[in-house]
Amino acid sequence: MLTYDDVMTADFTSLSGAADKWQETAEEFAKVEKRYRESVSRVAMGPAWMGVSADAARANFPATLYEYEAAQTQAKATASLLRNAFSEFTELKKQLVSARDDAVKAGMNVSARGQVSYDYDRLAAEERSTALNHPAHAQQIQAAVQSWRDHLQACVKLVDDADRDLKRDLEAVVKDKGGNKNDATVGGFNGDADTIAASDDRARQIRTRLAAVMEMKDDETLDDYLKRLQREGITRLTGSEQLGKTITSFLAGTAKASMVAQALYASGMWSYKLNKYFTEYKPMNAPGTLVASKVNAQLAAARPGSLLSKVPPGLARFMYGSDLAAEFGAHVRPHSGTYFIPKAHQANLVTVAKNGGLGQAAQAAGWVRGAGGVFSAGATVYGVANLATYNTEMIKANPDKFATDLTSTAFNASMTALVVAPNPVTAGLAVGTGVAYLGATAWEHREAIGDAAEWTGRKAAEVGKGVSEAVDDVKEGIASGAKKLFSNPFD
Repeated sequence: MLTYDDVMTADFTSLSGAADKWQETAEEFAKVEKRYRESVSRVAMGPAWMGVSADAARANFPATLYEYEAAQTQAKATASLLRNAFSEFTELKKQLVSARDDAVKAGMNVSARGQVSYDYDRLAAEERSTALNHPAHAQQIQAAVQSWRDHLQACVKLVDDADRDLKRDLEAVVKDKGGNKNDATVGGFNGDADTIAASDDRARQIRTRLAAVMEMKDDETLDDYLKRLQREGITRLTGSEQLGKTITSFLAGTAKASMVAQALYASGMWSYKLNKYFTEYKPMNAPGTLVASKVNAQLAAARPGSLLSKVPPGLARFMYGSDLAAEFGAHVRPHSGTYFIPKAHQANLVTVAKNGGLGQAAQAAGWVRGAGGVFSAGATVYGVANLATYNTEMIKANPDKFATDLTSTAFNASMTALVVAPNPVTAGLAVGTGVAYLGATAWEHREAIGDAAEWTGRKAAEVGKGVSEAVDDVKEGIASGAKKLFSNPFD
């Protein structure tokens, strides 16, 4: 298989030169074929030549003429294959160079042999320390590095596929299949070589389109790019462009609805918890730890011999965090002056790590809380990467979408901070960024919201009118029935 280095150092100009030579060869065969047709083959067709030799000539001369014609077809097909290869290899190499440049812009180092690594030298000392030592951040960096490795390798594979196809087609184009009219030789020139060139041309177009799809456009954000790849993938899988658009829109809408619901919940719930914190001194729990708080409390109070007492304590600590490790986060609460010893679901993991080390922080978090932190941190990293793909012109062209992407990233970052360190500051940030995201989203989709409100109002009016008419009918029916019921039967 070709390597990154093979593609980047290859010079494809010789393919173009070879294609020109084969085209010239086809033209020379055409000249020979014309001379043969006019000066040799024509002799056998006239009445002047009679006898056994004339019969043999009339049988063999068409076969020779066919070979001259087949030689032209084969030479032209070879020229076409080489010319297509030059065009395709050149374009695919450009795609690889572009992918390499995109990786570097995204903060990666790409060696001469295509090895991808994260460029820590771009970071400040404090940022570099966080990137190297924070498990969730390091995991996200490794995922990004692997993603760029896969992307570059996919670009190299397209070139390798084209190279293998060229080798196969060049071997096939010289093989005489036989069976055509006047083809009386075995192992002569291939009169069907043009079909191989046509097939190669179709394959080249497919690969070129695929490479074009994989390339990120100048006016695309990372989010737009991934959605387009998703849409293209579904379209190619199902053969339906409309289905690709529909499914992609549905998934995007579902993700948007989930994000909006999370922001609504965070804005309302954490505003309520902030109020409880300052008015009733009620400690804050980290997001997503409601189950953990209930399970740990029930396990701690479980009676000997009960079903809960048989749950392995190690399993509970792994899933929901260790209350013992959380004690490293004990501190004096500034608003009340009381000494507070947190449970696992209340612990500030930064304080725990500072007092007891990263190991204690990991134990205090537990798997459930840790997974939530990694998820929100991943969403934050993705959001930052997406914002990095914006330029000034893109922001000017679509400021509403930029505002939504910016506030959603800020909201994910605040939720990450809240998971790690539940306190009034991080809770306040979660509320503020959640409200900002909701406002930006509402503004971006104001037309759709307006249309939906208009539709809802119209339907409500129609329903109200129907209800009113139904009530009038019922009232009229009751009045009529009452009249009959209480009327004088002797009237």
